[in-house]
Amino acid sequence: MRRRKALQRFGLAATLASTGGCATILGGGGQRSGDGDRKRSGTLVNQDISVEKGEKGKLVVVVTVRNKGEKKDSATLETSVTIDDSVHEKRTKVTVPGGESKDISVVLPVDYSKYDNASRTSVDLDLK
Repeated sequence: MRRRKALQRFGLAATLASTGGCATILGGGGQRSGDGDRKRSGTLVNQDISVEKGEKGKLVVVVTVRNKGEKKDSATLETSVTIDDSVHEKRTKVTVPGGESKDISVVLPVDYSKYDNASRTSVDLDLK
């Protein structure tokens, strides 16, 4: 059981490291490129992540999002959890005041026990 937990945590860390670019692409800026599309120049980054058992036994992903800028910034946090061969996704709007951090709890419609007993799990985050 300890070995499985350690491997799951390692897999989570490896997933976050491999998606580091995606996880820190965050929105916000009001700049426009020459073709009229808004450029993303956000100041939000995810700083920490944990997977917990929530109320009624549901799977909860807790993400600490930090705003490195001076002004309030918002983004959409896309959370995707793979448990064996099934994928569970949820989008959450996130707003963080300038210079502060905020813990965001994403409750997924799956029992924590399925995650805890799975042979393969991963958590992917993307802030857009």
